[in-house]
Amino acid sequence: MNKNFYMIEKEPYYLNTKNEVSMFKAAYAGRLPVMLKGPTGCGKTRFVEYMAHSLNCPLITIACHEDLFASDLIGRFLLKNDETVWCDGPLTKAVRMGAICYLDEVVEARKDTTVVIHPLTDNRRILHVDKNGETLNAHKNFLVVISYNPGYQSVIKDLKQSTRQRFIAINFNYPPFSKEVEIVAKKGRLRLK
Repeated sequence: MNKNFYMIEKEPYYLNTKNEVSMFKAAYAGRLPVMLKGPTGCGKTRFVEYMAHSLNCPLITIACHEDLFASDLIGRFLLKNDETVWCDGPLTKAVRMGAICYLDEVVEARKDTTVVIHPLTDNRRILHVDKNGETLNAHKNFLVVISYNPGYQSVIKDLKQSTRQRFIAINFNYPPFSKEVEIVAKKGRLRLK
């Protein structure tokens, strides 16, 4: 498992609009799971990338969707050269290496899939890998971060209360016009170089 593969090498441009950077750093220091709430395009993913770079921590991002199963997160046995071998999923890799595991648009995933993160988001900080009989203690630097757009999805696709209550919430919104102009100008200059 190559930790360097998951490092954000170049610092992403991010403009702190309130106190989200200090809130995230405090949550990370206490290894408290973080939930980023806000509308599409307000900078949640860029923020996680920026924080991973700032904290010098690997980042594993999982784009959640309705066909995402627990085995997609945890791992599965696969055939390789006439033998069956275990292959860690992205969540298991993050737990082992001490990465930030970012579940983007978590409400899009199946409810029975997202419950696998519950024992990682409380004082146990463990991951049960039933298929190979392992119980992993999360690396000391491991952190779960989820994002979603409250109100954007239907009532059917809302975050379960049992999941939501486990997270420190950081609310995002679109930045004020003057800051948005600054962000767009800076990102435009970065792309031209």
